[in-house]
Amino acid sequence: MKKYLPVIIITICFASLLVFLIVRNVNRGLVEIPDEHELSAEVPSQMIKICIKGEINIPGIYEIEKDSILMDLIDKAGGLTQDAGKDINLVLVLDKNMTIYIRSKNEAGGIDISDNMDAIIQKDDEKILFENKIDINTASVDALCLLPGIGEKTAQAIIAYRMENGDFKIIEDIMDVPGIKTAKFEKIKDYITVCDKD
Repeated sequence: MKKYLPVIIITICFASLLVFLIVRNVNRGLVEIPDEHELSAEVPSQMIKICIKGEINIPGIYEIEKDSILMDLIDKAGGLTQDAGKDINLVLVLDKNMTIYIRSKNEAGGIDISDNMDAIIQKDDEKILFENKIDINTASVDALCLLPGIGEKTAQAIIAYRMENGDFKIIEDIMDVPGIKTAKFEKIKDYITVCDKD
């Protein structure tokens, strides 16, 4: 033990000197210690688009933070109408590609995949509930993206096709758009229309 005593003493002295220098520099402001906010780097929140319709004061497509709850979206859309049903899961966590239809007190039936009695929640490739069919000759990218299986790239292709080739005459013409074949057409045919301009 005596043999290692000088090494131990030197180590302790060195450590003490190091601590002393750090403390002195901190007091002089030469060493900055980051506060808690700097240590925790903020991760930007991911925004998603959700469509809400039915018994809502301002129906439409809204951009909202991912993992927000249905209550946040309802607030953003001006709240529920007086006729809205009451059995709604307001803490439902929202995810991308959702369409939410708020039923009235008098409505019954419909597709309900969310365990809500008065809100129909649909997402991804499940059938979307539309109050009116989408006119593929006038629909925006956002509106086209609500169709089952249609993403932003395909929606842009639909718009580019109609700008280049003119209006679709019948709904089957949409299969001329690259990326839309029979299988995809079968998913969307009940939700699209071409309005007669005559």
